[in-house]
Amino acid sequence: MLRTRFLSVTAASLLVWLGSAAPAVSEPPAATVTVTSPAADSVHPVDSSLFVGWRNDTGQEVDVWLAQDDGAGGSHRLFKLASKASSKPTSELVTAVPAVPDGTDYTVEVTTRDTGVRGYSAPFEVGPVPAAGPVVGTGTGSGSGSGGAPGTSPSWVQAQDGHSPR
Repeated sequence: MLRTRFLSVTAASLLVWLGSAAPAVSEPPAATVTVTSPAADSVHPVDSSLFVGWRNDTGQEVDVWLAQDDGAGGSHRLFKLASKASSKPTSELVTAVPAVPDGTDYTVEVTTRDTGVRGYSAPFEVGPVPAAGPVVGTGTGSGSGSGGAPGTSPSWVQAQDGHSPR
């Protein structure tokens, strides 16, 4: 009995001594998910295509969410845009913008399924795309046959109908 107790004490002290002599293992760098698109201040109408890109160094599948600023420095999820999306280091997908109210405080959240590592896009707008200038074919003096008169150019109309203006 004394011999068994001696071996137990000796083995325990040996394990403690070996454990303290083992080299320290450094922690791997923190895993991240970085959302690269949509672009900041871009405008996306409801039901239009939304391209979402991200970098993921976790090696885990991700879920993609449409989120909205909650006004208190955070955000809340509105719609799941994709589930179990790619675990590749660089990925992208195309989804449709769901029916949400117009606003400028939307983001895309990409989050890992297992560890909850997440990234957010820059804020973007959901709403009608602003007009970038005059509508084609409504200017004056453009095209043949207009004679400088205001209105639609006949050559433009013909081109739109699939006929060559010449």
